[in-house]
Parts: sequence; structure tokens; C-alpha cells
Amino acid sequence: MRNRLALLAVAAIATAFIYPALAPAANLDRAALALALAGPAAGAALAMAAGRPPLMATALAGAAAYVSAALSLRGVPVLASIAIGTLAGAALGAAAAALSARLDATAFLIATLLLALAGAAAVQALPDITGAQAGLGPLQGVSVALGAAKTAVLTPLGDFHLMLAVGVLSGAGAALLLASHVGARWRAIGSDQARAAASGLRPVAGQIAVLATAGALAGLSGALGAHIARVATPQAFAADAAALPLLAAFAAGRQPLGAALVAIAIGVVGGLVLPAAGWQGPPDAMSLATGLLAVAALFTLLPGGAARGRERDLSIDPGKPWPLEAMAGARLDVAPTQVRAPSGELLLDSPALSAEPGSITAVVGPNGAGKTTLLRELSGRRLASGERVVLLPQEGGGFATCTVRETLELAARRGRSRDSARAAASAWLERLAMAPVAGVMCGDLSSGPRRLLDLARVLLAAPSVLLCDEPLAGLDDAHRAAAVSCLRAAAGAGLTVVLAEHDREAVAAMAARVVTLERPGWAPAAPAAAEAML
Repeated sequence: MRNRLALLAVAAIATAFIYPALAPAANLDRAALALALAGPAAGAALAMAAGRPPLMATALAGAAAYVSAALSLRGVPVLASIAIGTLAGAALGAAAAALSARLDATAFLIATLLLALAGAAAVQALPDITGAQAGLGPLQGVSVALGAAKTAVLTPLGDFHLMLAVGVLSGAGAALLLASHVGARWRAIGSDQARAAASGLRPVAGQIAVLATAGALAGLSGALGAHIARVATPQAFAADAAALPLLAAFAAGRQPLGAALVAIAIGVVGGLVLPAAGWQGPPDAMSLATGLLAVAALFTLLPGGAARGRERDLSIDPGKPWPLEAMAGARLDVAPTQVRAPSGELLLDSPALSAEPGSITAVVGPNGAGKTTLLRELSGRRLASGERVVLLPQEGGGFATCTVRETLELAARRGRSRDSARAAASAWLERLAMAPVAGVMCGDLSSGPRRLLDLARVLLAAPSVLLCDEPLAGLDDAHRAAAVSCLRAAAGAGLTVVLAEHDREAVAAMAARVVTLERPGWAPAAPAAAEAML
């Protein structure tokens, strides 16, 4: 990261001196407007990292431009109007996140497109509603008051240098933020909201924060761009403009700095290169450049191989002690439970279940008996005394777009100071033999290490009752033995463990009590006890 930022700084300084010396003066403002695309693109990459791919980044920039323009036309100082426009972008981004908190990523994408189209309709209706023009202007250029009677207004060269600085700072600042502890929380939320919530990361609050940040980045660029162009126009709400920041983020691998640079490059091609080459359309030059970007972005969606080479030399000793503190398990009592599908079909018919602190209770039965359904029903409950019931799901593991260390540190923060969380995470890194891959993304791990990492994640979060959905499925002998050892140690430390598992041998070795489920509607040939003591 440091090397990339240093290279970016050198390139920006060189551009600040070389481009104005080579380009015609008329192109300086066009280049500045291309640089204004960096903020929305960097913000889109941030939002994507948190699981909120937006099609409203340029609409937020447009809204900020209109707010800043309207205030400026009413006598508010330009810098103040730009600041208020930036805040408006942040507020609108936060509001969109809050209103769409229950939507998944695809639904959120559609919702943001509808918001952008609604903004376009509102702008087009301005003449009929207010008597004003759809485009607000002419606006005063970016200026600084030097006293009661003097104001310094930036020339096109000053506009270019200002937007170059803002574009660089937007991309670099967003990249540093995403790489920070705050960014790790956002990436964890984007990887898996359920796991994030179980680790105490508050997904809705994180999404509001990240979209407020994205709105501020877009808003600053939009407000500055309006004063450079001397007019706020509806162009920011057009469909191709809405797609550009998201496509740039895809093409750059969801990295804010890369997204900002890609967006600037498309702005230069569409605003300067193609017009200079004589392109007259249709489509217009900017739409053509965006179309080329869409083709490039498609290639980034093709599946690629994950880097797993550093795992080959990792080995884990099942017999070593586990870094577990004393755990306050809670008694779990569950009445007979039935769950039906919306169609009325019976999905689960479970007998009563009880589990004691410091013990392992196994739920067994054939496929289709409802073992996973039962665990998911239990995971949504709060015990009377407020203890936490946490589910360790079978699929996946850790936070795919966080590193191994980040995943452990985020899980360890519940109830611990930052230094204590780091120490706990380091202890688990050593115990899992994952120190050599501490900086590897969890999504690049193979299934065995990733499943053990996820077990460590839930144990670090100190639940009172741990529900495990087939924790041994698909593990090789070494990782299977380590998982069995870890679960037995957790129960020995006081945790209440309930697991669904097909491996009868492992169940016999671990569980003090077994609850047997049958397929709903299927009656056994002879009566059998629902529970058996081992």
C-alpha cells in the first residue's frame, strides 16, 4: 500500500506540472471534470466492500451539485455551499442505507437505480415545480474570500490542480480507510452479515457509515464539479453516468484507489481523447467510453483460481492446549418444536431438547430430518437471562474479504480492549498454525483451515450456547481431529455446545446426550426414545 501511494503521489505531482504545459487551456476544465469522477468511483468501491453495490453514486454527486448551486445562487459563499453540498451527499447516502437495510445486495442495487431515476425525474420537473431551469447557473467559480471586498477565484489551471488534489486524496483516503480497522469491519459486514452480527459488528450501522462516507466523497466531487463547469446539470442522473462508478469499481477489483484511477481514465477518454480524435457519435463519446469500461468489467467477473500455495506446509497438532478462557455457558431448554414451510409442509418435528453448561449435545438423523432447520430456529432465540446463542454454519468460514488476522481480531473485540483482542487473536493464530497465512484473505483458504478459523471466530466472541451445523463435514483427518479436540476443550471450559452431525463415531466420542430426529411424517417401525444417554 505504501509503495502504491508513493507512486501515486509522484505521478500526481508530475501531472500537475506536465499536463498544463502540454494541454490547451480550454482542456484544463475538461480534465478537471474528468478528475471529478474519482470521488463517486472511490465511494462506490467502499460501498461494494460493505455489500452495498450502488447505482446512485453519481446521483449523490448530482444532488450535492444542485444543493451547492442553489445555495450559491442565493448568496451563500462558494466554499460554504460546497461544504453543505458535501454534507447533503453524505446525508442522502446514509438515508439510503437506513431505508434499505433489510435488502440484499441485488435488491439494494435495484433500489439505488430507482433512486437515481427518481432524482432524474425530480430534476426534470424543476422548471414546472419552481419555475427554475433544470440546470442551475451560471455559478461562480471556486473562490476564496480574501476580505470584505476581495475574492480570489480559481482560474482553469487552479481548477485543474484543485480537482487533481481532490481526486488523488479521494482515492488514496478511501483506500487507506478500507485497509484500516474500520474498513475491516465494513469488509466483514459485506462478506457475511449473519457472521458479522454474531461477532457484534452491527451490520446496519456499518452500512450507514460506509454509505455516508461514499456520499461525502461523491458529494464533494459533484459540488466542486458544478462550480468548475459553472452549472449544475441533470447529466449526473443519466443511466450511463449512474453505471460508470460501479463499473470502475468492478474493473478495479473493488479497490477504491484503482476505481478512482479507472474512472478518471474513462473521463479523460470520453471527455478529451475521443472528441479530439473526431468522434461525433452516436453514441456520444462518454457513453462509448463507458461501454468499453463495461466490457472490461465483465472480464473481472469471470472465475479465477484462489491462491492457496502457502497452506501446503501448514500442519495442526490436535493434542496441544487450546487458548480458551473460562466460558459462562447457559442451560438450554427447548420445548418440542415444529416448523412448517409457507405451503404448509412440515419441515421439522423435534422432540424436547435440553443442554447443560459444560456439555456437548448432539442432534442426529437422516438427511431431511430438519437438523439444520432446528439449529437455525434455536439461533434466533434469546435466553431468558440474556445469554447469547450463536450458530456456527456449515458453509463458508470467516469473512471472505478479510484477512485471517483481521477475522480473529474482529471476533475478539467483543468485551475486550484492542490490545487484549490482538493478543487473543495472535494466540489463536499460533494455535491454528496459521501465522504464515495471517495476511491471506479468508476466501483464499481451503476448506479445512477456513472451517477451523470460523470455529475460532465464534469461540473468541464468547457465546453462552454454541450451535454447530455439521462442524466435521468434509474435513480431512487432521482437521477433523483438531475440530473434535477444540469442541471438547470448549465444553470443558464451560460452554454449552449443541451440534448436528452425521459422523456417529465422532458423536460417540464427544456427546454426553444425543437427540434423534426423524423425517417429518415418517414413523419408525418400533418406538424409540427421543434421547439416549451415552
